Amino acid sequence: MMKNDLVFDPKKSGNSRAQAGAFSALHMALLASLVVIAAGAAYFFALGPDQDATQDTDKQVSAGETPVALPEPTMTEQAPAPIAEETLPEPTESLPPEPETPTLPLLNESDNTVRDALAAIPLGAPGQQYLLSSNIVERSSSALYLMAQGDVPYKLIPIARPKIPFPISDDGLKVTADPAGFSRYDTLSGWLRQLDIAAVFDALDWLLPLFREAWSFYGETTETFDSAVLNTLDTIINTPEIDLAEARLIRKEAVWIYEDPTIEALSPLQKQIMRMGPDNALIVKAVAGQTRDIWLVAMSTE
Repeated sequence: MMKNDLVFDPKKSGNSRAQAGAFSALHMALLASLVVIAAGAAYFFALGPDQDATQDTDKQVSAGETPVALPEPTMTEQAPAPIAEETLPEPTESLPPEPETPTLPLLNESDNTVRDALAAIPLGAPGQQYLLSSNIVERSSSALYLMAQGDVPYKLIPIARPKIPFPISDDGLKVTADPAGFSRYDTLSGWLRQLDIAAVFDALDWLLPLFREAWSFYGETTETFDSAVLNTLDTIINTPEIDLAEARLIRKEAVWIYEDPTIEALSPLQKQIMRMGPDNALIVKAVAGQTRDIWLVAMSTE
């Protein structure tokens, strides 16, 4: 039995502005669903007209042969035979019953249900690591709560951060981010590319009420959950495309900050995405765009 030792405090866990770190998009996959309806099959049959065969019943009388008078047929009135109704054959097999939606578990007993729902979907090492910790639904909703405010929920994502320190380049005139540091996030972006977002949504669609319930613990109404997902994805998608290799850094106490106030004013979430480098950032934004499309479809079908 896993120890339930995570305490969720969104206000405390969202204040870190560390330059090193990584964030995971799996919790976004745990917050949405895709309802795909594929239906329809048509078939037809045709009956061809019957071909009536005719026979020549006339008989020739041999020459000189006296014809024998045949008795006149007695004409009797007979009621016309009723036309049989055409009936379609009964189906030999009954249609399978509609699958029943499983009963929702209690929120504090939902971890194994989430794991079982995702068991058949390849999630890679980061996904499996995310599911190993307890309180999956609560952590996911907590992560969304922070991300909706533009923060990075480092403490809620038990995934190893890059071991290589945040590198800088100092040419004696200016200090900038070293582009070599972008490769620290190649593994994470590669994982995101292979993640089947649609399959994850489809597997967890019926569990959305639990995520909304956990969301309400932060004083929010369940109705704002859906818009928070959308706003968070928009924040990621709208991250500016700025080459940080040309952005000057200045020292402030123990950390580096951007000299350009426009960059420094961006949310921690957007600055984290930019620190992944332009190539990795494009992958993250593309996955967020795919997620957004799926989320809108899911909401339109509810």
